[in-house]
Amino acid sequence: MAINPMQKKARNSILLGIVIGLLIGAIVIVFLFLQLTKLQKQIETDKQNTRTVYVLSSDVKSGEKIDSSMLVQKQALQDVVPADYITLADITENTISKFNLTKGTVLSSALVTEEEEKITNDLREQEFNMIVLPQQLDIGAYVDIRLRLANGQDYIVISKKRINNITEDTIWMNLYEEETLSMSNAIVEAYKMTGAKLYATTYVEPGNQGSATPTYMPSAEVINLINSDRNITEEAKRALAERYTAEVRARRENDINNQLNTYRDEAKQNLESGVEQEITNSKEARKEYIDSLNASVQ
Repeated sequence: MAINPMQKKARNSILLGIVIGLLIGAIVIVFLFLQLTKLQKQIETDKQNTRTVYVLSSDVKSGEKIDSSMLVQKQALQDVVPADYITLADITENTISKFNLTKGTVLSSALVTEEEEKITNDLREQEFNMIVLPQQLDIGAYVDIRLRLANGQDYIVISKKRINNITEDTIWMNLYEEETLSMSNAIVEAYKMTGAKLYATTYVEPGNQGSATPTYMPSAEVINLINSDRNITEEAKRALAERYTAEVRARRENDINNQLNTYRDEAKQNLESGVEQEITNSKEARKEYIDSLNASVQ
């Protein structure tokens, strides 16, 4: 039976369409396969170049301690990760921020450091209410405590201490034994000398600023006590001995002792009134604290 030319032409067109469709499908499949292979290779490459980093979950101030509760784990490409990025293993109980850091910052060794304060057997939290405080002093700030005499002489008594707590006129700081003795000596001498001022100054960027070197020298009696005190480490005694050179001792005699002699007659009265005021301030601060606790319970 003869095939109609029109039917033959239609059949050939259908076959050609099928062949073309198969070719296009094959090309698409090959293209998709190549793209998938490329994507898989890219994923594998990215996986090899991905690093686990830790970013801040909130803003952090300079000098503020950083712990695991403040960090969020993220995956990031190596190209955008700092070369000195750090992990949780690098964070210790003494890790602090060098700068003011914002939420989302990837932590790196360039941004953090270790707090200088060491936990030793003689470290104690001390309370002071006779120090003139800056108006904008907050908990977590770092301060130097200085003694200014009426003649303008100014000494650093203790340096770079973190404010653990604060009320209107009272601060709490951790001090080592020799620092406690130096502060006690400075307080007594500040009370004795009319016009003397014991005051605090804050560090601008504590995480990136080292401790100032104390320039105040306690009296000979206190130095002897420090040297004989078993609670004070040999390292601290050695550091004090190196700090208080003959030149410093001479300056102590010429400046502070001379000032004390000037106010010898009124020193006892100044000291007594100063201690009385300190006791009063302490009682008032304690009452305020207890009242706040009672209010929070109610």
